[in-house]
Amino acid sequence: MNLKQKVMSGLAWSASGRLLAQLITWCITIVIIRLLSPEDYGLMALAGVFVAFLALLNELGLGAAIVQRKHIDNSTLSSLFGLVLLVGTLFYLIMFFSAPLIAEFYNDHRLVSLVKVLALEFMINSFAVIPRAQLLRDMKFRQIAIVDFSSAISGSVLTLILALMGYGVWALVWGTLTIRIISTLGFNISQPIMYLPRISMRGMKSFVIFGGYVTVGRILWYLYSNADTLIIGKMLGKDLLGFYSVGLMLATMPMEKVSGIINQVAFPAFSSVQTDIELVGRHFLKAVRVMSFITFPVLWGISSISPEIIQVFLSEKWLQAVVPMQIIALIIPLRMISNLMSTAVFGVGRADVSFMLVVIPSALLPIAFFVGSHWGLLGVSLSWLLVFPFVFTLQILLTIRVLKVAFLSIFKAISMPLISGAVMYGSVFFIRSLSTLDINILQMLLLIFSGALSYMIITLVINRFGLREVANLVKN
Repeated sequence: MNLKQKVMSGLAWSASGRLLAQLITWCITIVIIRLLSPEDYGLMALAGVFVAFLALLNELGLGAAIVQRKHIDNSTLSSLFGLVLLVGTLFYLIMFFSAPLIAEFYNDHRLVSLVKVLALEFMINSFAVIPRAQLLRDMKFRQIAIVDFSSAISGSVLTLILALMGYGVWALVWGTLTIRIISTLGFNISQPIMYLPRISMRGMKSFVIFGGYVTVGRILWYLYSNADTLIIGKMLGKDLLGFYSVGLMLATMPMEKVSGIINQVAFPAFSSVQTDIELVGRHFLKAVRVMSFITFPVLWGISSISPEIIQVFLSEKWLQAVVPMQIIALIIPLRMISNLMSTAVFGVGRADVSFMLVVIPSALLPIAFFVGSHWGLLGVSLSWLLVFPFVFTLQILLTIRVLKVAFLSIFKAISMPLISGAVMYGSVFFIRSLSTLDINILQMLLLIFSGALSYMIITLVINRFGLREVANLVKN
């Protein structure tokens, strides 16, 4: 199987597995949100923000270093396994003993037990890092898709059962741990660890340096991605954080799932042809065109019908989640392309430039969130919309130096879907202003139909090349 066949097979397995899992888990999540309260989600966000931060350090970027290497012997893998296991244990102990301090910071004693239990993720995940990285390096996406699907469904079902039983925020906690346990078991069944862990730094220098860039980059990414949550939790309170978290989750869910699929396949694919920068650049531009063609209508469509989505699926008690969902969804297409830039640069071995791509938003966005918080959820949400386009432009300037592509070629790849998406957005608002329907679900269906129709019409007029490219990709 050649590279193109591996990539297409990987996309097919990853996309079908994620899509099926999401169709099921989204339905379950909607029910769970209706059962739980904004405070439950606020508590989970506060407890998870610190655990998730250390989770970025848990493997020290060594999983990515394994994927980037073509061949690694068992002796080296044994040393890597020992290092990952040692760090996982250390981080678990750090979070366990830091739990009272976190609870004191937010003045809520319930966070003590929540953080201690969630910290078990570090111990569990240590056993999944090496086998998952090996599966990715060998582009065995079928096995990964099966494991991801099984763990996602298991975690969602358990969360729903516990929510129905009245466990509140603990339903979210145990559901999260279940996903980790099932995925770890699955990866080890698919790619058994045939060696014992050992602590040795022989041959580790290049892995540690590469992983160091990855780790620090992940830390900075996490800080800017979660700075809004930290600031809202501290300055605006748990209830408003709950509304913001749900709006943010609904707006970013497509990004997390679709980017996960694309980056999972793209990273090993770019790594396999890293010596041919011209070829990498061509593949990168094609990926940007396809991603833009899909994400602008989907995310801007979600933004345009946010009020109907919230009222139909979550009930009126979640109406305050509309504003963050509506505004943040507008910027998600650029964030997804930003992630793709980092993956491409990272895949060709330029971890230093990939690191700089994260430094830029990490330096600018937290300041914007803090300033915006003085105007409540609206101010924080607008911070994303006003600042990230500038961040994105700076990231493009770094990326084109590595991939040897022209700035205008990236702009051209984005511009046609953006224009089509803007026309679609305007048509949805126009139809809503004329609609006399009182039933939210009928109004939502009408707006979806009118938005999709307007996007296709304008695409046929100004972007037939993009339509043919996506159609050929699906056909192949």
